[in-house]
Amino acid sequence: MSVGIKLLVLGSNGFIGKNAVEYYSAKGYEVYSPKRHELNLLDTCAVEKYLANLYPDVVLMSAVNINSLNENLILYFNLARCSHLYGRMITIGSGAEYDMKNYEPMMSEEYFGKHIPSDTYGLSKFVISNDVEKFSNNIVNLRVFGIFGKYEDYSRRFISNNICRILSGLEVSINQDMFFDYLYVDDFLLAAEIFFKSEFVYRNYNICSGYSISLFKLAEIINEVGNTDSAVFVKQEGSRGEYSGNNSRYVSEFGPLEITPFKDSISNLYKWYEKQKKK
Repeated sequence: MSVGIKLLVLGSNGFIGKNAVEYYSAKGYEVYSPKRHELNLLDTCAVEKYLANLYPDVVLMSAVNINSLNENLILYFNLARCSHLYGRMITIGSGAEYDMKNYEPMMSEEYFGKHIPSDTYGLSKFVISNDVEKFSNNIVNLRVFGIFGKYEDYSRRFISNNICRILSGLEVSINQDMFFDYLYVDDFLLAAEIFFKSEFVYRNYNICSGYSISLFKLAEIINEVGNTDSAVFVKQEGSRGEYSGNNSRYVSEFGPLEITPFKDSISNLYKWYEKQKKK
């Protein structure tokens, strides 16, 4: 059954975009997800023409090039300049906007701007978030921290990497322990859905669990889900600190986020990888 909302998902080849297309299509949204050969987001005229023809109710912007400041900003501003051609746009920001060299536990939205990110990805997200904050009426930026789920890059993402290690007969491995604010991708998409229809007071929100968990604890859960009792291999002792966010702005406005327990979300992901291995 259709919910009567035209949703344009940009970046549908990526981790969050792929999940968004599946998740919202299953809930009855009229989802459009053009590929690069169908819509070049770096082409100003092509973007304007596409939006004028479709006039989506919601644009979910998840397209990103983690290695290019120039491309990320062109992607965003090509869409922002056409804000009259859609109902509202949701950009997916990152805790990296707070600057990786100056993270502190439970960073709130008010911490934004205290430090300027020096890395390409963080700086591009910072510029976008700053523009949304100062000039936008119908664009909202949702900052995520340690988001995980199917379709992520298992070669470098901690939870997926270690699930695949177990399925390959290897032990769970940690370079060095650290505390993260992890959020299951389905929980993020459920929280983001609120912004499709609801009015919002602010232009930037931390979308996170609001608490941190150590990589070592996650490793133990992964071992439990994988039904293995092998020791967790830690390459370097000590801790690299914490990467976590404060979600009280979201909670005060919309209520608590629905959080899937780690054992359940990791179990879901484990079963998904088992099926991929069989394929």
